[in-house]
Amino acid sequence: MYSGYFLGGVAFRAGLPVKRWALAGVLLGPVAFPLLNSHKQLAYRKAMGRHGRMIKI
Repeated sequence: MYSGYFLGGVAFRAGLPVKRWALAGVLLGPVAFPLLNSHKQLAYRKAMGRHGRMIKI
């Protein structure tokens, strides 16, 4: 249950579908976290284009 809540929050901050990732967190648990990270990175690259840069604080 906690994984679903956590992944839902991360998905919301990343602009990804919250319900989908919350359900994946409930069903898969912590295994879904690397999947979320890869989808988050792909969505960022798609939005920024080929030469986008990420600023980490």
